[in-house]
Amino acid sequence: MSFRVRGWGSVGGALRSILLLSLLSPTALLYADEVDTDTGVSSAALASGSHETDADSRARNSENDGGPELLDAAVQDRIATSELVAQVKITGVHRMIDNALSEPGMVAILGYVYSGVTEKIWKGAPTNLVAFRLTLDDCDRKLERGEHYLIFAKVDTQGRLQLASCEAAVAGADAAGLLGQLDRYYQG
Repeated sequence: MSFRVRGWGSVGGALRSILLLSLLSPTALLYADEVDTDTGVSSAALASGSHETDADSRARNSENDGGPELLDAAVQDRIATSELVAQVKITGVHRMIDNALSEPGMVAILGYVYSGVTEKIWKGAPTNLVAFRLTLDDCDRKLERGEHYLIFAKVDTQGRLQLASCEAAVAGADAAGLLGQLDRYYQG
C-alpha cells in the first residue's frame, strides 16, 4: 500500500511509517536539539524533566565527596568490590599450570601468579609484598615484570588475591589520572 504526498510522488512502507510516526509523536524522531547557553540544558531535557546543568552536577559532586571531583561510577564499583587497591611493582611472574589438562610434552597454563612490592595501598591490609592471580579466562594479557600497575584485587574462595579482569590491572602510564583521583578520594 502506498499513498501520494504532494511534490513527493508515491510514498511506500518504511517512509510512510516514519511520516505517520512523526505526525503522531514528534519526539520520536532523532534530531539535534538546541542547548541554552546560559543554563547548559537542552529544550528536550527541559521537556522531559530530566535536566541538570554543569554547575548543578559540579555542586552535587562536591557535596558527595567534599571535593571538586567525584570518582567514576565504574571506579567506585571496583573499589567497593575489591579487598586490595594498591600500586604495585611486579617483581615475579609465575605460571599456574592445570595438571588435569596437561599431557606429556604439553603444559596447560591457566594463568599467572604475580608477586610484587607495594608502593602505595589505598584499601586493604598494609603490607610490603603482595601476590595475586590473574587467569587467562579473565584476561589474556600478561603483566610485565618490572612494570608498575594499579591493581583492584578480590579474595577468591580459597583466600587468595585474584584480579577479575584486565581492567583490574591498570598500567602505570595509564593510571596517572586515576592515582590522583584515588589520593583525593581517600584524603577527603
